[in-house]
Amino acid sequence: MKVNVIIPCGGNGSRTGLNYNKLLAKIGTKSVIYNTVSKFFNIDCISKIILPIQKEERELFDNELKEFDSKIVFCCGGETRSQSVANGLDIADGCDIVCIHDGARPFVTEQIILDSINTALQYGSGISGYPSIDTTAVVENGKITSCLQREKIYNLQTPQSFRIEDIKKAYNLIEKGQTFTDDSGVYAKYIAPCTISLGSPSNKKITYKEDLLSFKNCYIGVGYDTHRLVERRELILGGIKIDHDKGLLGHSDADVLTHAIMDAIFGACDERDIGYHFPDSDNKYKGISSIVLLKECLSIIRKKGFEVQNINAVLMCEKPKLAKIIPAIAENLAQVIGIPKDKISISATTTEGLGFVGREEGIATHCNCICYKLND
Repeated sequence: MKVNVIIPCGGNGSRTGLNYNKLLAKIGTKSVIYNTVSKFFNIDCISKIILPIQKEERELFDNELKEFDSKIVFCCGGETRSQSVANGLDIADGCDIVCIHDGARPFVTEQIILDSINTALQYGSGISGYPSIDTTAVVENGKITSCLQREKIYNLQTPQSFRIEDIKKAYNLIEKGQTFTDDSGVYAKYIAPCTISLGSPSNKKITYKEDLLSFKNCYIGVGYDTHRLVERRELILGGIKIDHDKGLLGHSDADVLTHAIMDAIFGACDERDIGYHFPDSDNKYKGISSIVLLKECLSIIRKKGFEVQNINAVLMCEKPKLAKIIPAIAENLAQVIGIPKDKISISATTTEGLGFVGREEGIATHCNCICYKLND
């Protein structure tokens, strides 16, 4: 099974109080559209992610989504959502299912996406939705004229998935002047009644300013690590090789800074510590780069919906002097973690000759980090 995804991106920020496209607004350190696209990118059956955008915003979207280049295809957005979807359908090909999703729904989960796709594969359509928990009424002139049966009322969302030949046929049958609030309406009018797939109240759409302000909960983590300085070892800090006559001893490359950062990240996300995930009793980690382990650490927390907000670390050593190399270390870590460089603060200090650090027997690092979680 192959799937193309269409994510219309031509909206503006009028109802969110912004003077620019709300999909470019930040959720933590990442944009709304980044968070949305990231939920689809790693699903194996999805071969193409089509983004109808306004021509003048192409460079902005390119910069935001460059790490997803291998699957993203841009096309021209239309004056309406329906026209944008139609433009996306024109270049959808080589697939069985087309999945259409609002760019402003960054809280969607992989399970919701797959439920929609699999329902469409079986029944022709898969419309994400969930039962209404409120009593719904028909009101005329300020008076309630009737109440609807709550058990029959569903709140519809996206993604909405369809067999490609059916949704293309439906869009080709739209008459001039007709408007639809979503794709299920087009399919229902021209093809058949739609089938519901499993949605969730947490899969909300960012519409108002309050939706941007209340998107996350933050979690604080603390990490600490020490390693002994010995001869005939390389000194690696934050993935950068440092010129020194001694290096740090350990099962891996003994990158004491990266180890403390990982422990802080794991701690913020309730994921134990690096010894639990990467035990020194396992030979596959012998001599391994700690940057490789950091990438695996990030993969673990992202599966739980966490992202790193910022890092603050203090290196404690007498020698070598690190002031000049710290900017390169911060830049390297920022690229690996995927956050701006100004969200990583690293400082260095001595212990005034006191303790094992003062005697130049080892290096220690203390780290604090803040992680945030979507869908909390």
